Amino acid sequence: MSLIRTVEISKTFGANEVMRKVSMTAEQGEVIAVIGPSGAGKSTLLRALCGLETITDGEIYIDDELLEKRSEGREVEKINSERRKEMLLRLGMVFQRFNLFPHKTARENIMLAPINVKKMSTKEAEAKANALLDRVGLSDKADEYPSRLSGGQQQRVAIARALAMEPEVMLFDEPTSALDPELVGEVLTVMSDLAKSGTSMIVVTHEMGFAREAANKVIFMCDGELAEEAPPSEFFSNPKNPRARQFLRSIL
Repeated sequence: MSLIRTVEISKTFGANEVMRKVSMTAEQGEVIAVIGPSGAGKSTLLRALCGLETITDGEIYIDDELLEKRSEGREVEKINSERRKEMLLRLGMVFQRFNLFPHKTARENIMLAPINVKKMSTKEAEAKANALLDRVGLSDKADEYPSRLSGGQQQRVAIARALAMEPEVMLFDEPTSALDPELVGEVLTVMSDLAKSGTSMIVVTHEMGFAREAANKVIFMCDGELAEEAPPSEFFSNPKNPRARQFLRSIL
């Protein structure tokens, strides 16, 4: 059973086809690095998986259960809206921007979703938040507001907030791109620790070191298409796609 499976999903904005017939799978415990040039469709893929973008064509499955099936922009198979919400809660999303509530402390930001969505008690949500802050190395910042945290610390709170919902798979959309260079390492360390612990992850990233060391599989996207898929050792040493070779030459 695949945690996530897509079948030839496409996304069109007007006459602009930004993602074209992308088929991929994510298995339990797998860490997938999605890389490629800007405008390749990487973030669109991630947003489609978690329901933030509606695909134009194709099929998306979570745990082999159909989440969405569309053709030429029309829904082919109706999915119960409540069931769809339940399925999407299996995915945790971390964005480029941290999107923390500025009037809530780090702990309170993490507690919100478990209390409001999962109906967890305040006491239980607080204990979970404290444990997650400790996991991302911020137990001493629990009572700080986002304005008092660095960008790297805010992103680590955002990761803890996503983990608080106990997702089956974590989705990261270029989580270090908005950070100052000296703050990137602390976020990548948390992500690497998650990967080592067996957390299933799909990571859109420009951090080639992370893709090489932490991922089980690299997906290279270009011009809206999935152009190559391979283990990191194979992809970085001998990419088969000419555009992938050009991309690696330009950044390594």
